[in-house]
Amino acid sequence: MGDEMQRASVSRYTERDGVVVCTISGFGGEVVVETALDPKTWSDLGDGYAKDAARVLYNGDDIEADAASFVSLRYGYAKDAETVFSQGAPEETDSWDAPSFVAFGRNYVADHRGVFCIRYTYDCYEAVEVPGADPRDFEELGLGFGRAPRAGVVYNNGVVEEGLDASSIELRGRWFVVDRNGVYHLGCGGKHTDTVTLSRFDADPRSFTVLGEHYAVDAENVFYFLNDDGDADIATLRRIVDVAPAEFEVLEVFDGYARAGQLILNHGVVESAIVDPASFEAILPSRRRRLEALAPGWARDRLHVYEMRPQLRAMGDFHCEVLSAQIVPGADPATFRSV
Repeated sequence: MGDEMQRASVSRYTERDGVVVCTISGFGGEVVVETALDPKTWSDLGDGYAKDAARVLYNGDDIEADAASFVSLRYGYAKDAETVFSQGAPEETDSWDAPSFVAFGRNYVADHRGVFCIRYTYDCYEAVEVPGADPRDFEELGLGFGRAPRAGVVYNNGVVEEGLDASSIELRGRWFVVDRNGVYHLGCGGKHTDTVTLSRFDADPRSFTVLGEHYAVDAENVFYFLNDDGDADIATLRRIVDVAPAEFEVLEVFDGYARAGQLILNHGVVESAIVDPASFEAILPSRRRRLEALAPGWARDRLHVYEMRPQLRAMGDFHCEVLSAQIVPGADPATFRSV
């Protein structure tokens, strides 16, 4: 099996008619592989790993590992008495001390020497030691963030992030960090780095909540943000004026759509083509067609049927594809069906 298949698939092991099989799910289908695992001694270790008394498998394939000492560490990592594995393969570096190796998550690991950050930089991964970090006082938070709770230190991609409170820091989805002092929007460095920058904005950390992929609220405000991995910076986040959180709801069936009282918002902008926002809803196709469709193509309110057409919209220095509602002349919303 190729490396790409291994990285993008999910494996589970089951027993069928006295044979242990590995079912690999990915790319919209499943592949069932019969294995040589002993039905009397096998166990599923998770993350694609399984073993019996004599062999170790990853995604159904045998790997060279000592079954007696082999353990899965989750997050794709595993080890035996002498070797550390990632995604079923021995780690490229031979300097890891397997007996003391631990994985805090996908981005931070440690052995007896200290804590290391696995950084993606210019199309390759590097294990960079985190200066001063103690494996006995460390935990990974996600998105490249970690913290040392007792020392009161927060790390961003292996570097100390000054100003964040380690005791109260939380991630809110993929785009925000909150601590007791403030709310921060995360800006990604782009395609060739894991670097994340933080931009503080005026929001209440006690009530800040992310709603869907493009909206967030606090006790008094509604915010819109663009969530593109390469372009998510503070310029794409703004407060929506004259919209109260109490009357706001995200319409998840249409990307970027929300209802705010008597308004429909499309990526934070009022969609003026919709005549009756209170009754606006998607016209969903049959379940089979819904699974095949990239996005629902029709909507209605009590007065009109709308065709939802993609178009590019300028957002500052960026362009974003949005669904634009256009009235279908003569269509009856009471009888219109999507087939």
